[in-house]
Amino acid sequence: MKTSPINPGQSERGVALIIVLLLLAVMTGLATGMTVNSQVEIAMASNESTYAGARAAAEAGLNRAVRAILDDSATNLLAGQDGVAGNADDGDIGFLMADFTGWPEPLGTAGQYSYTVEILDDDDAQLYAEPLDEDQWLVMLEDGDPASNLNDRLVIRATGFGPKGTTVRVAKILSSVDSTSPGSTTPSFSNPAIIVNGDLTMSGNFSIGGTQGNVHSNGNLVISGGSGDVSGDITAVGTLTAADGIAGGTQSGGAATINVPEVDALDYLDEANYILNANGTKTLANGAACNAACVSASNGWSWSLANGWRITGSTAPTGTFFVYGSVSISGSPGSAKTPAPLAVIATGSISVTGHPYLTLPPPVDPSNPSYLQFVTNGDLKLAGAADIDDVTLVEGRTLVREQLHISGNPELQGQIIVENVESVSSLVTDNTISGNPDITYNGSFAPINTPIFTPGVTSYLNNVSGWLES
Repeated sequence: MKTSPINPGQSERGVALIIVLLLLAVMTGLATGMTVNSQVEIAMASNESTYAGARAAAEAGLNRAVRAILDDSATNLLAGQDGVAGNADDGDIGFLMADFTGWPEPLGTAGQYSYTVEILDDDDAQLYAEPLDEDQWLVMLEDGDPASNLNDRLVIRATGFGPKGTTVRVAKILSSVDSTSPGSTTPSFSNPAIIVNGDLTMSGNFSIGGTQGNVHSNGNLVISGGSGDVSGDITAVGTLTAADGIAGGTQSGGAATINVPEVDALDYLDEANYILNANGTKTLANGAACNAACVSASNGWSWSLANGWRITGSTAPTGTFFVYGSVSISGSPGSAKTPAPLAVIATGSISVTGHPYLTLPPPVDPSNPSYLQFVTNGDLKLAGAADIDDVTLVEGRTLVREQLHISGNPELQGQIIVENVESVSSLVTDNTISGNPDITYNGSFAPINTPIFTPGVTSYLNNVSGWLES
């Protein structure tokens, strides 16, 4: 049999075909892998987006509920609307929330996200993977009954729901302290010189004077030493620890709760003449560019990326300034003879440690003056020898969202209101008054509230703190 010789060109073509087929198979595999990987990543991104939406819904529900809770002092939150513990509406606070339509509350343009909110006792089995035993109840000062709050500690929990059965739970610790009114009507401490929605510690040679020189704490109030002086009442919802004779009026713990108003600097944006922005620019209150009057009034302010807006010298800015960020005053603007007409509203904290002489600037709207001296969404640290004792005898109002620290030898004429929300700023961490401050208040403002208390009626002081998540 005759055989034909192998043509080398044909052999190479056969090998090339095999290589091409192998490369094609590899590329097909890579393309398939990339497609699958892309689909997995898309699915992961979609899941993360859904999770983020559900978490945002849970946080929205929690924040909305917290606002409703802080505004209410008449409800046993664990017992629900009917006030009777141990039945179906326990822990349901929907009735306190404006425009509530029922659980779950929908969110999003298509209602694809929603949330529920509930109040649980801190020994409720729903909060734990394993039920608590009796020893654990005793450590918590509880009894294992989810309808019985023995330690004044509850949990507010919001559950966010999203597509594909996504569920996210977030929660905060809720302190709910009840007190029974003795039956007084419109107490004098509803218009105090100083009110703190939480604990307050005072020491040193303080002087709180004026016809409304009252001090009130919606928590515990501790006064150490006996050298301070308060012309009016000293009252606390919790315990009052103080030497006898410090107050010119009543000294008592177990007082009724006063609902401290919410403090938000943005609510007072229209009170400002000028705006100091977070990027170091200055504008008029309407957002227009800073004109010659604005530049002149702003003399004394300096800005840096590291330190934000500061007053460090003796040049005195004039007017009401809305500041995006924190403020530091360590200089000495103004003088005893000519105090600087300066007020500050800040989205951050305010620290005053120098020796400024300040007075209230003319109101932006003379027909509706607010007489704001300081408003801060963070902490207020008032130290040094600040003199804010208005020569015109017009009293100012100072509003603090987080915590208050007063020390040194400041003088202040007006009222101080501290909402005492959970601390974000680290400028100060608790509410303290020490040193030799001199604060005078003659009641220029309307009472914070004018409640009519009925003997035997219980009110509740609610404070929220501490994240929990599952």
